[in-house]
Amino acid sequence: MKNWPILIAMSASIAGISGCAQKQEAPVEVPKAAHVYSIEKLDMPVIFNTAEDAKKVCDINLGHIERLRGEITAITGKHTQENTLERFNEMDIAFERILGISELMANTHPEESVRTEAENCTSRAAKVLTDIQMDPKLYAAMNDVDKSTLDDRAKRFVDKTLLAYKLSGVDKDEATRKKLAELDAAMVKSGQDFDKNIRDDRKTIQFTAEQLAGLPEDFMKNHAPDENGMITISTDYTDYFPVLNYAKDEKTRAELAKIFSQRAYPANDEVFKNLLKQRYEYAKLIGFDNWAAYNSYNKMAKDTKTIEAFLNEIATITKPRSDAEVEELMKLKKADNPDADGFYSWDRFYYIEALKKQKYDFDAQSVRQYFPYEKVKRGILNVASTIYGVSFQQSTRPVWDPKVEAYDVFEKDQLIARFYLDMHPRAGKYGHAASFGMYSGVEGLQLPAATLVCNFPEPTPGNPALMEHSDVETFFHEFGHLLHQLFAGRHHWVKQSGISCEWDFVEAPSQLFEDWAWDYDVLKRFATNEKGEVIPQELVEKMKKADDVGKGVLNMRQISYATLSYEYHKGNPENIDLLQMQKEVFDKTSPFKQYENDYTFASFGHLNGYSSMYYTYMWSLAIAKDLAIPFNEKGHLDVETAHKYRDNILSVGGALDAKDMVHNFLGRDYNLDAFKQWLAE
Repeated sequence: MKNWPILIAMSASIAGISGCAQKQEAPVEVPKAAHVYSIEKLDMPVIFNTAEDAKKVCDINLGHIERLRGEITAITGKHTQENTLERFNEMDIAFERILGISELMANTHPEESVRTEAENCTSRAAKVLTDIQMDPKLYAAMNDVDKSTLDDRAKRFVDKTLLAYKLSGVDKDEATRKKLAELDAAMVKSGQDFDKNIRDDRKTIQFTAEQLAGLPEDFMKNHAPDENGMITISTDYTDYFPVLNYAKDEKTRAELAKIFSQRAYPANDEVFKNLLKQRYEYAKLIGFDNWAAYNSYNKMAKDTKTIEAFLNEIATITKPRSDAEVEELMKLKKADNPDADGFYSWDRFYYIEALKKQKYDFDAQSVRQYFPYEKVKRGILNVASTIYGVSFQQSTRPVWDPKVEAYDVFEKDQLIARFYLDMHPRAGKYGHAASFGMYSGVEGLQLPAATLVCNFPEPTPGNPALMEHSDVETFFHEFGHLLHQLFAGRHHWVKQSGISCEWDFVEAPSQLFEDWAWDYDVLKRFATNEKGEVIPQELVEKMKKADDVGKGVLNMRQISYATLSYEYHKGNPENIDLLQMQKEVFDKTSPFKQYENDYTFASFGHLNGYSSMYYTYMWSLAIAKDLAIPFNEKGHLDVETAHKYRDNILSVGGALDAKDMVHNFLGRDYNLDAFKQWLAE
């Protein structure tokens, strides 16, 4: 998922799908609100066509912010919800109108000038946001509001805003506040540079057809050799994962994996060191021992002790299984190469697939025929439409690239949200898979909007773009994020709208939605091959059993990344050796043998957006396994369960603590029992 975490060929006749219909835009009628807003309604998502568009959006909204700020500080009487809190809310809305769309455009717009100006917009807004969060007058105005006059959600808005002020250093002396502001601007710039270096460093390597033996026929068909008989392979996901999954030649897999791990190096060595130093100094000035402690304070975990205990516990549970799996996988590798000296990262997919075939006679290539991209896309829309009681209609509104698709979300006849699908690779585009929140819904003012940004194979005439089942799972995962953003769009306070829950909970809804990718009743709705044959149930069951193969290895890899993320941020980074620390962490936690010139940290993009919080994926997964219990009992297409889940989790946004949302859905507090059982399966 991407958001702003640090600063704030299927028939359309199938039931539930309206994605093929083209709908002309009409003025939006949003529900009336008690408050009369002083900023304009947003009738349509704003898309940057030019750099000037980006600057204009910044100028307009920063103008609103400065006006509202002045109006608050000019109040001489008692501060109230109407004269103070509503203005704070409007400032938050204006900030989001800059930050959400700017982050998206910086990562996806085909024009470099627009991407650059979008980054400038982010920097400008971040600087103003920092200044506001360190303004003692604004803090005092918020603190002066009599909370006894407020409803629960307004009280929560006040409490959360006051906490954000304190975590920004508003109570420090002027010199300290100035230094914090400088550090904040520097962190934004360093983070942008870190992301840009990864985004721009697309590497290629050439192989012969013989070196690519084992790759699917459709892959080879779309990678024609040049006049010298050489085939160019890139570090794009659409090349990287197929090669690591299927290339029989270890040297081929290793060469691609090595250049993949060297993306953004050496540039990001210096950039990330600077970012770590800036974060550490910032946290110390606020009053925390380190960035990890500062960053955990307003999360579910609350402190570093809890994070360390969690990582140690799940590592203890997972490592014995991982070690046993590596031993088993090495036997397969030794059969291919008696001189093999270890199990490397480039071996994991290839030999896990081989072990699946050996144990369950399952071949991942056997299911690809059932997952052409267009059918998967329509199928996911169909499933979401069915269980949540909404419909999706494709729209003709403007997009930033001709291949981007726009959709409207309707509940009965009411338009409730909008989203975009930007699903295939291109130069200068974000290279992973993520959901970008554009706007959070605000009653009476604007509808929620988000964009799914992925890099799946692109259908062309004669090529249906067959997907790996792992890609289908990723699609469900990211669509889970998108639904969270869109369904939590009927709030008054924008900071309680969209994905505004604690950051170590945000992955739970997306990880839960992955389960739908494994349910036969779900898959049979859309998974058909070119002959129209539905994926056989026995094949799905075989696939599910095979999925447990390598579970320990893959989860230990996640634990190693979570540990690396945490270790980089838990101490003073003044003399840090990033590569050495990566080696030390991977020696203790990674299931793979290390090799020279592995600079994974340089392209580990989550080190910017998530910083010390990559543990979030495992933390949220533990909760997701608990949330899955009612669906496992009632079925993934059970409408009643889905609506209860939507009402108690997805639609709540940040209006309640995550633990309370989970309790309301499950009828009890969450625990690790389901997670432990899943790891043991």
